[in-house]
Amino acid sequence: MENSQKDQSSVYFKSRVRAWAGRTMGAEASKNSASSGTASYASTIVDFPNLCRKESVATAWTLLHQCTLDKWKEGHADAGGFPESLLTCEGVIHKDCSFSFCMSRQGIININKGSSIFSFRKRSKFAKMAEHFEYNHIPAQMSSINHFRVKSVLCFHDSLVVLHLSRNTNSQFGLLDLRVNKFLGVFGKQHLEFANEALAGELSPDKSKCIVRMPSVTQQGMAAAAAPVPSTTSVFHLYDLRTKLLVTEIDLNFPLCHFCFDPRFTWRRIAVTNFESGHNNSLSVVELDAWNVLSTNPRVSDTRQTLYPFLKDLCYTRDGSLLIATILDVNCFCREKKTRNYRPINCSIYVFNGDSTETLHCIQYRRYTCTQHNCPVNYKPVFSVCGSRMAVVMDTTDDAVQHYVQVYKLPTTVNLQNMCRVAILQNYPLSRLTDLPLPTRLINYLHFKPDFD
Repeated sequence: MENSQKDQSSVYFKSRVRAWAGRTMGAEASKNSASSGTASYASTIVDFPNLCRKESVATAWTLLHQCTLDKWKEGHADAGGFPESLLTCEGVIHKDCSFSFCMSRQGIININKGSSIFSFRKRSKFAKMAEHFEYNHIPAQMSSINHFRVKSVLCFHDSLVVLHLSRNTNSQFGLLDLRVNKFLGVFGKQHLEFANEALAGELSPDKSKCIVRMPSVTQQGMAAAAAPVPSTTSVFHLYDLRTKLLVTEIDLNFPLCHFCFDPRFTWRRIAVTNFESGHNNSLSVVELDAWNVLSTNPRVSDTRQTLYPFLKDLCYTRDGSLLIATILDVNCFCREKKTRNYRPINCSIYVFNGDSTETLHCIQYRRYTCTQHNCPVNYKPVFSVCGSRMAVVMDTTDDAVQHYVQVYKLPTTVNLQNMCRVAILQNYPLSRLTDLPLPTRLINYLHFKPDFD
């Protein structure tokens, strides 16, 4: 019985790949499509009848599809191979959601839609998020006897979550596996209780390491370390999640930076902004073994002198070949939502080479959102399962109610292995990948697991 199922899967898999190969034979691979510094702008709002219109012959950055947000939720997201259909959230940042964790997208808590950003009723920061994790996932002994208190979600990857905990006015971090609902312990005890907004963290692709950016703690900077935004320098702490010990640390040259792990490596490579001294508008690829800088782009934004406070997100694409930086205006029009003065903000998505950090492309559009109060889900791009498409939510200047989703074709690595992965993931469900007649290493490659140690 088991062998017959595998034979059927094999026949289905081969037929789908042959069909794809027939459609894409002779398609332009185009390395030159990602020309340096080119920008594309949101086109006139027209709903295309097909989701992936002419994708087999489309070059990189082609606008493949455009639809309303309602149609996206009704099935266009699933048809395009996007796992995320929720691209908007009414949660308030630092109250309902954090920069790394959206309660609505995770389906954990229904955000109170009636809550106002400027409500006269005081609400404690991260109240809903903290209460959920504290009452549902933290052992009772830790909260009642040891007095651990959940402050927020620092970061998460798959089912692994890192919580920001507080105990006796000291910050530390807790590790939680949501898949088995098991608390795995605490690590990284600090000498102060940091504000949630002062911390940022990332889990490595192999989930063995966690890197945390926090304010530097010195005798002169003890008071500044607990401020909402660090006013002095910051430090990177790299922790081993198996031993719960600090592996290495390094002082940073600027108080703020964004960083993300390269998905092609287990944990040894990250991309980080403003890492080198004297460059406050830069992007670097860094090896964590000795903190060696492999490459640097000294000018990330060509329209601003500094990156902050405009940079809101930095991430790799699924295959690690591209880096995506989301840069937005910081104007707040929340008070004018019901007036004629309500205005969209300018959004720019800069795309860089994942190895050389060379600027490749820029997509510009407008969005009715607020980076100071709204959940980051409202402006972060999402990627398809196959990693060859990117979707963003945009608005027209005169309509704040009707939102539109645009799907762009991404440049892909020109090699047979990656092209086959894209073809398989576009035509075969993720839940059945393990049934394919392929060795474990290739199955891991299809799941975008790290190739290098």
